[in-house]
Amino acid sequence: MDLKILKTFITAAKNENFHETAEKLYIAQPTVTVHIKQLENLVGIELFERKGRNIFLTTAGKRFLPYAQEIIAKYDTGIQDLENWRQGYDRKMTLAVSPLIAASVLPSLLRVFLKEHPTIEIECNVMESVHIAEAVQTGSVDFGLSRMQSTLPSIEIEKLYDDPVILIAPHDGGDLETAPPLDPEEVVYNNIIFSHNHPEYWDDLLFQIRQINQRARSMVVSQVNVTKRFIEEGLGISFLPSSTVKRELLEGRVLHVNVDSILLPMASTYLLCKRKTEETELFTSYLKRYYP
Repeated sequence: MDLKILKTFITAAKNENFHETAEKLYIAQPTVTVHIKQLENLVGIELFERKGRNIFLTTAGKRFLPYAQEIIAKYDTGIQDLENWRQGYDRKMTLAVSPLIAASVLPSLLRVFLKEHPTIEIECNVMESVHIAEAVQTGSVDFGLSRMQSTLPSIEIEKLYDDPVILIAPHDGGDLETAPPLDPEEVVYNNIIFSHNHPEYWDDLLFQIRQINQRARSMVVSQVNVTKRFIEEGLGISFLPSSTVKRELLEGRVLHVNVDSILLPMASTYLLCKRKTEETELFTSYLKRYYP
């Protein structure tokens, strides 16, 4: 069977319109009709019913669709595996990583590891920490780097690193060496606090802040990259793990404000793993060197 016919069938099932299917596949509409007819003749049953310009899967079509998708998926996986082998990869591991880690330490971490182990292919899935443990438990990833602990069974959890949380404010234009330090109470009082960009510490931290300043204003901004951009634009402040703003501080795009009146938390990084393989052992060993 020509796989193009199956791809036409899958696309038509999704779009429920032959014209849109032709546009998606960059083929003529009569070709779509021919492909569907060839497939229906091959399986010996109608896969679509026509209602005006639209088409809908028959009961048989709905039953056959997952098998067609599986065939195409296995073909694509095989082609990708051959290409990876051609490029020199002989092993693969899949990593789930939180946006906080992906936007800060992950690039430098992977740069060194891949240089030491050039034949290992790494697939990175960026997802919120709350979903990483489940991905590890179900086996959809080999291990995870998360900012949250997990209570799910059968998962090994190891703390890798404690990251101090610091108050970050927009740069005020002053010279770092000669300008007087910013008053943290004024900074908190006069700015919106961008909160909940980390999964663990914000509720307790906001409680502390409002014990000192009941009028403190906050805005939920769930992504660290967006939070940092908002701060750079002078829209407000936030309390962020120091590793996530290292570059912005070095480049003078934001300011670190020292705080004594609030007990600032630590943001921990956890390694989550369910099954040990040679590749995960190598990466775990490397992480422990990276996070002594």
